[in-house]
Amino acid sequence: MTLSRTRLLAALLLAAASLRAAPAAAEEPADAARVTELNEAGARYYREKNYHRAIEKFIEAYAIDHDPNLLFNVARCYEELGDTRAAIEKYTAYLNAPGADAAGRLRADQSLRALRALQKQAAAPPRAPAADTPAATTEAAAPADRGGAAPASGGHRVLAWSALAAGALLAAGGGVAFTLGMRDHDRVTNAPGYGDPNAVSSLTLAEARDLSASGDQKKLAGGIALGIGGALVATSIVLFMLPNRSEGAASTGTFALGWAPGAGGLRASWMMRF
Repeated sequence: MTLSRTRLLAALLLAAASLRAAPAAAEEPADAARVTELNEAGARYYREKNYHRAIEKFIEAYAIDHDPNLLFNVARCYEELGDTRAAIEKYTAYLNAPGADAAGRLRADQSLRALRALQKQAAAPPRAPAADTPAATTEAAAPADRGGAAPASGGHRVLAWSALAAGALLAAGGGVAFTLGMRDHDRVTNAPGYGDPNAVSSLTLAEARDLSASGDQKKLAGGIALGIGGALVATSIVLFMLPNRSEGAASTGTFALGWAPGAGGLRASWMMRF
């Protein structure tokens, strides 16, 4: 089936969906089981990259239940087919539809920005190469990212090594400072006559006070440095354990379970958005 024929069928089915809002038809209960069946069939065709058939199933389901996630799925299919204009149209319809969730709106807005940039680039006139230089060979444009920008592979490894190095240096410096503080305290407590009121100490009272204060400051600074260094080392271990994300990772599906008023009360509907 050609792309134009798929778009024509989608337009006819959407028109039929708008006509079903007659008062007599509105009183009939929606066939939730049929909607679920059609949505699952569309999802299966999408995974098989049979996007024309997937569009038919999603539009047929939308004719029964105006779930905005179905419009999102149709837009994704058109985007995969390379039909930029139709994809922009369906993403816009999804954003204008009541009931679209915040996460879906964010993804649709990101896709719209990428598609409009591609559309603008395609509409721009090609630049002629300079007369005295051969035309440069251009590389194929990278596909638009539909799931948000992925971090560079191994980027957190650099941060992990930096945290480990900083933590080790702080811990080492803190250990030295703490040891020096203990040595100052030991000079006071190990001085001859310490603790004996009748003995003559080798240290004056001022010297003992200075050594005691110096030891307290060094131990405090060393303890703080040891704590910060230990935290940085622990952070580096966590970063090393994080898996790398590749830029070509496949997008995962989003499942939603919602409730909508029906003729006989409330009914449950299950829907999937790619």
